[in-house]
Amino acid sequence: MLKVFETLGFEHSLDSEQSLVVNQMFVKPIENFASSDEILAAFSPSLKRDLKKFTALNVKIEELDEHQLDQFYDILSRTAERKGFSVHPLVYFQNLKKCFGKSAKFMLAYLDCPAYLAYLDENIQSFEAKIQALKEGPQKKRTKGQIADAEDQLRSYYKRLEQFKSYQIKTDKLPLSAYLFMNYGPEIVSFYGGNDEAYLNFGGAVLLHWEMIKYAKSKAKKRFNFYGTIETEAASSGKGNFNFKRQFGGQLETLVGSFDKTLNPFYDIFKKTLGKD
Repeated sequence: MLKVFETLGFEHSLDSEQSLVVNQMFVKPIENFASSDEILAAFSPSLKRDLKKFTALNVKIEELDEHQLDQFYDILSRTAERKGFSVHPLVYFQNLKKCFGKSAKFMLAYLDCPAYLAYLDENIQSFEAKIQALKEGPQKKRTKGQIADAEDQLRSYYKRLEQFKSYQIKTDKLPLSAYLFMNYGPEIVSFYGGNDEAYLNFGGAVLLHWEMIKYAKSKAKKRFNFYGTIETEAASSGKGNFNFKRQFGGQLETLVGSFDKTLNPFYDIFKKTLGKD
């Protein structure tokens, strides 16, 4: 195909950094799954454990309306600064929402703080009661090990509680991750987004994408498109966004690139004059 376009006078270019044009996308076909439950069943054991764990922590998902997009933009802009990419101003996303309406879904993953504290308190009380019952009950060979395991669990919950208190959260909702998803044709596209680096351990982005995969299936979409995928070479070291996306299953699609043809020969002269050839 490249030779055909070159024969016709087109010049081929491929933006390896994907700074201007997306040329690699990670896509998960979902049309052959009977339901979202079937999609879940096909996930790896580690991903299923993570989804269950993050749900138990009381991570919740909600859609933002046009008056709440500052929450999305705050996370996106801080992610851009951290990772070194540029983003459009807030007004761009506000106009996008006005133009596309329900097809542009700005989604937020947040920690329900009162529910999370109740979860920690419930587990602390449960393990304290378990330890006391084990100490007061019949002392068998395995009792000592059971007490040690329960005490380890208890310490982990107290550690989480102290860590949460150190955040000094003053609101009931702690924003974790925010993404813009586009409902376009036969797919849902994960278009823009990011995470609050301080709270990655709550798995906001993981639950957010699973929620939207379920949404895509409910709307009879053929595939879920994770969109631009970079840093595939760094995947073996656990870096980049490729590992995050491929845990959901799917395949990497490499696009052919861009083709340009000069229709006015004076343009080539102009480029040479500017030293751009």
